Amino acid sequence: MTGFKSMLKDIGYSAEQLQSITDHGSVAEFKSHMYYKDKSSIHGIGVFAKKDITKGEIIGLGCIDGKYKTILGRYTNHSDKNNAMFYYLYNNDVIMIAEKNIPKFNEILINYRDHVNEKHLWVPSKTYW
Repeated sequence: MTGFKSMLKDIGYSAEQLQSITDHGSVAEFKSHMYYKDKSSIHGIGVFAKKDITKGEIIGLGCIDGKYKTILGRYTNHSDKNNAMFYYLYNNDVIMIAEKNIPKFNEILINYRDHVNEKHLWVPSKTYW
């Protein structure tokens, strides 16, 4: 069983259901100095590092006000060997943090299990804004 099929089984969704959730809603697209979207060798469109990203670095928002997906929230692909993870903020925003160093031009990947089954709350250890 592939990593993707195993993940679908673990989260209890079919590929069609997951695609429907992914395609649902508006996508707020804006330019970022951290990432860009491009064709992925994994699936369709993916998100790639525009610069070297350091473990622990904030990559950007994945969802705004619990309603609007960003490029990160819509186009980040799954991998069992993820290098980033989504965290939830108190205001219903979702933020992506690098879990490993991500070299420039590498695809940014999350493990969908972490995002769907468990909603990790992010509490910053320092003030970012």
